[in-house]
Amino acid sequence: MSQTSSHKDEPRLQLCILYVVRAYDLTPHMRRIVLGGQDLATFDVPHNALGPYIKLLIPPNGIEPEWPSLGSDGRLIWPALDRRPVMRTYSVRRFDKAARELHVDFVMHGDRGVASAWAARAKTGDRIGLWGPGCITTQNIDWYLFAGDHTALPAIAFILENLPPTARGEAFIEIPDPSEKQRFCKPSGIGIRWLVHDGATSALQEAVKAASWPEGSRVFVWAGAECATARSIRAHMRKKTGLDRRQMHILNHWRRGLAEGAFGYLD
Repeated sequence: MSQTSSHKDEPRLQLCILYVVRAYDLTPHMRRIVLGGQDLATFDVPHNALGPYIKLLIPPNGIEPEWPSLGSDGRLIWPALDRRPVMRTYSVRRFDKAARELHVDFVMHGDRGVASAWAARAKTGDRIGLWGPGCITTQNIDWYLFAGDHTALPAIAFILENLPPTARGEAFIEIPDPSEKQRFCKPSGIGIRWLVHDGATSALQEAVKAASWPEGSRVFVWAGAECATARSIRAHMRKKTGLDRRQMHILNHWRRGLAEGAFGYLD
């Protein structure tokens, strides 16, 4: 099979302090927070980024946070634990450089998640920190395969809206309920298949394993899901299809029963 090329860009280690411009619900379980601030004047996302991400620094509820500083070695220097923000990784849903607005979509878990709890109570003027962005980029791709659960929907939507209009491929998106479907722009050559999770089996795994692409195509696979599903997809791509590391970017967005920081990301 002919090879494709991908490149991982490290986070640019830009520390921004932003504020909430507006917040609204997209679906019953997805909420959009629009962030603004002067620090976005130097924030940028490559035009060919696949799923750019940021590290949100979420302040403690009801406490004025002390933000980390950037050391001479490029690492964050954290304040005392009781005033320290919590770091969580999120996808960039949209970045409007002219308006200096950054859109971030949150899957709502109620009070069970630090980030979703913050998003639920966020109001205009609330401050939040940001570190990033980071991303991967690709070139010379003939066929894309995207796969993700509800948590990956913002990233997949961003990618599809920013791909060249001639791009071809398929996207499988697993959601907990039909009401979680969203409308967004995409190349006409990429089809979207919405899969409703039945609570027992992963329709996403089965759909990915049944996927195919034109013979001889330069393929790239992007996937984001719960850890076990992500690992299953990665194993299938490497053992059954023969794709190598340069032809895939597969992330375990979350792990059942664990908060971010207690598990690693697939690469």
